[in-house]
Amino acid sequence: MNGIGRWILSLRIYSFTASAVPIILALALAIEGTHRIVWWTVPLFTVAALLLHAGTNVLNDYYDHALGIDTPDDSDPTHVIPRGIVSPRFMITSGHVYVLLALLLGGTLSLWRGPLYFLVGIASALGAYFYTGRRFSLKYHALGDITVFLLTGPVLVFMSYWTFTGAASARPAVASLPVAFFVTSILHGNNMRDHATDHSAGISTVAGLLGFRGSRMYFVFLLAAGYGGVIGLVTTGTLPPTVLISLASLPVAWSLARDVLRSPVGPTPANLPSNLSADLPVRCARVHLLFGVLYSAGVLISRVFTG
Repeated sequence: MNGIGRWILSLRIYSFTASAVPIILALALAIEGTHRIVWWTVPLFTVAALLLHAGTNVLNDYYDHALGIDTPDDSDPTHVIPRGIVSPRFMITSGHVYVLLALLLGGTLSLWRGPLYFLVGIASALGAYFYTGRRFSLKYHALGDITVFLLTGPVLVFMSYWTFTGAASARPAVASLPVAFFVTSILHGNNMRDHATDHSAGISTVAGLLGFRGSRMYFVFLLAAGYGGVIGLVTTGTLPPTVLISLASLPVAWSLARDVLRSPVGPTPANLPSNLSADLPVRCARVHLLFGVLYSAGVLISRVFTG
């Protein structure tokens, strides 16, 4: 594998749907709405968000390796340090470079949007940065699910919409809730698969607190809550009925939920999973992407009907 291939693998690009879908949704809501869009802010904010996401991914991998959580025996092919694909120094250096570049772009946007925008953006960036770390980590204290739910749901859609239009509106944050449930399923799927290694390393996650049987039910709840949220938002008039097109992704989500429910519990004393697929997080990301694209398309389609 050449250097570019190793670099791309280190980013865990499959997970970028967690940042891209909320931005797509915010842009769809901005187009559907009445506020004027400042188009040059769209690519700038998108790059900043993806850089921050990349930094979080890379630093997470670095600290998981440094703390002995990721080992060469792990089933996850994206654990690039223990597999010798990249060095720890490369990961910690590049991770901080991504975060600093994201902050630089965000700071540039704050010159346009004002000091309150800057403060909210810094608070969001700190939440992402402290998702994982040696001294303190939200992820290692069972706060990863709520952090991901908020940052890649209400916060990211709210900030995207604010960036694109200049309007700090609550509607985009509310509209993001179904997407937030789906993106949380990506993290939870990862934590279910890594239950054994996290347990051995003394790491606390929601999957660990619930146990494998409870985790399976929670996983199904996350998917069901996403679809239920769409129906609720349409019923209350928050979003147009055209977003119900997102329900077309239900068969794919059900196939994923069925496989998780059928996965047997392992024989270890801690009731750890024995054979959850290594590509479970990737499958979750695909469902999230499919749902998010259809959901955003539903918002845009309503603009066609309303003019």
